[in-house]
Amino acid sequence: MPRQLDQLPADATSLARRLVTLEREVKELRAARRLGSATASNIRLYSADGTVLLAELAPDDSGAGGLWTRGLQSPLNISSYLGSGELAFRPVENGLVQVPGRVYYDSDAYQYSDLTLTSGAVAATDHQALLRLESVFLGQTPYAYLQSENGGECGLDVTGILTAGSFAFGQAAITPSAANTPTSVAVTGLSVKGTTFLGYAVATTTSPGSQVTGTSATSVTSSGLTVWATRTNTTQTFVNWMVIGL
Repeated sequence: MPRQLDQLPADATSLARRLVTLEREVKELRAARRLGSATASNIRLYSADGTVLLAELAPDDSGAGGLWTRGLQSPLNISSYLGSGELAFRPVENGLVQVPGRVYYDSDAYQYSDLTLTSGAVAATDHQALLRLESVFLGQTPYAYLQSENGGECGLDVTGILTAGSFAFGQAAITPSAANTPTSVAVTGLSVKGTTFLGYAVATTTSPGSQVTGTSATSVTSSGLTVWATRTNTTQTFVNWMVIGL
């Protein structure tokens, strides 16, 4: 039976060479394993029994790069969930942005659910823009708030036409039935949101006060209003109107 000593190299030089070769092979093996992990198409997290897919981390296939996560939910695969908390964003270099931009989610799972986005700030004393999306229970109206972080004013720049369900506007053509006689036109078919409604009317004219002596809006409701005009002759007059719901 061969002895353990007989299995060793005959001299120290041979032993050293074998150790160097072994170290190189171990390094190559580790590098191969790291490369395999780095180029894996996805990483999956299973339950303790090894059969239920809980989450998956895989390359983004949208062309924009990055990673995405997916949880196996019933009946559809949807984006994985994060608990109440926040995500913070800032440049990699420290000190360039004193207040990171953040996304907050908060809910008591009963009365409300809030998602808040803040812009962050370069200086600690700078005001931040804040957008809060809020829903409440029992079918109450949800709200979206745009303000500064302390509840103050925040500018809103709309690139395009601003529309809202709480106001309507248009133009009415009125031909007076006689000179100096108030004449009206009914505007119908509106559906303005709110419980209290304000109406406004102004004539499109180059002779206010001389030929066009007055305009007004009456019977203002969610569905319409009555627009009036008075002038010193019977020339057709265009009146711009607006209804605002409160």
